[in-house]
Amino acid sequence: MAFSVGDKVVYPHHGAATVEKREKRKIEIEGKSKNVEYLVMRVAYTDLVVRVPAERVDEIGIRDVINTEEVEEVFAVIRKTDARTPSNWSRRFKNHIEKLKSGDIYQVAEVVRNLSSRDGDKGLSAGEKRMLSQARNILTSELSYALDLNREQAEETLNKVLNQEDVSDVIATKKKNAKEQKKVKAAKKAVADAKAAAKAKAAPKKPVAKAKPAAKKPAAKKEVAKKTPAKAAPKKAAVKAKPAAKKPVAKNTTKKK
Repeated sequence: MAFSVGDKVVYPHHGAATVEKREKRKIEIEGKSKNVEYLVMRVAYTDLVVRVPAERVDEIGIRDVINTEEVEEVFAVIRKTDARTPSNWSRRFKNHIEKLKSGDIYQVAEVVRNLSSRDGDKGLSAGEKRMLSQARNILTSELSYALDLNREQAEETLNKVLNQEDVSDVIATKKKNAKEQKKVKAAKKAVADAKAAAKAKAAPKKPVAKAKPAAKKPAAKKEVAKKTPAKAAPKKAAVKAKPAAKKPVAKNTTKKK
């Protein structure tokens, strides 16, 4: 998920924070220098500044602040009175630690509900008191961002929910403000769009450059292959026929009478 400067986010185990800037730092990885982009965030109501590699925000669990509907669901979790928790201290402590580390607002709300209820009934150990304080800080920081409240107002609202008191006025005010903010944003966008359209209309139109006709390529001359006259085969010398040998005339051997 990509976050921009000014965005309000939630950092697991720390609570709500604001993205103050994005910066690049050169780091050494396996002997090679590499530029890495970081998100620089300031945790709400503290001086804690956290730097997180931009490419690892999803892996770490950084997320958006919950909306109004989700706030109501969180309050429903806190108001639940029949929740069960491990009676063994070590199991209970480990279970709550895991819920806080998850970064899930509903599980953080469970920790606040469980420890607040136990604190009122049997009291808490020193370790659980610190855990309750941490869980409340995480929860109220996100509630303050989600409901547009300051820290004191968020604390007061949380206490009312824990005491089963009505806080519908806080939710209603947030929804009303959200609608008004949405209208203001829409009006600003409409004005910006109108200005952009007017500016585009008033701008002199650039003459459309006529496309130059493509230069005709000279037709390639067809080279007529010249026929090479076939060389006359050398005439073979006529073999003169040898005169036939004359047969000797037979002599007449008739004797004279």
